[in-house]
Amino acid sequence: MEVLVLLITATLAGVAAYIISVELGKGAVLGSAIVVLTGGIVFPPLFGDLGSSMALITATAAYAGMVSKDNVRCWGEMAVVGCMSGLLFLAAAPAYPGVGGRLGTIGAIACLGFMGFRHLFAGMGQKDMPVTADGKRDVSSN
Repeated sequence: MEVLVLLITATLAGVAAYIISVELGKGAVLGSAIVVLTGGIVFPPLFGDLGSSMALITATAAYAGMVSKDNVRCWGEMAVVGCMSGLLFLAAAPAYPGVGGRLGTIGAIACLGFMGFRHLFAGMGQKDMPVTADGKRDVSSN
């Protein structure tokens, strides 16, 4: 149950940072800072030991939420990146306790991993689609 709570927290934190940064136009640093500060203040007093883990995973996903709109196009994609950052955090937590810079690194790896998967699978099933004058695939003709 704790793992599920942490993954939901990561997903929501990543989306929140992305929305503040991109959709509201406040910038990546402010978007991430608001989410990290809120998570750090709210979760530990309310949830004890689980709250401390929630604050850490919030920071990890918020750092992933600093991604550019050129790389993650909508908040739905950001939800996937946030969940990926949560999974990576949970996988790396026992191996790297107390190592500085790991939260931002995990956030960056989640973003890069998502972009790699999207690039890898972008052309699947779209080979016969016509291309418009601006170079984009015309999905309306099929």
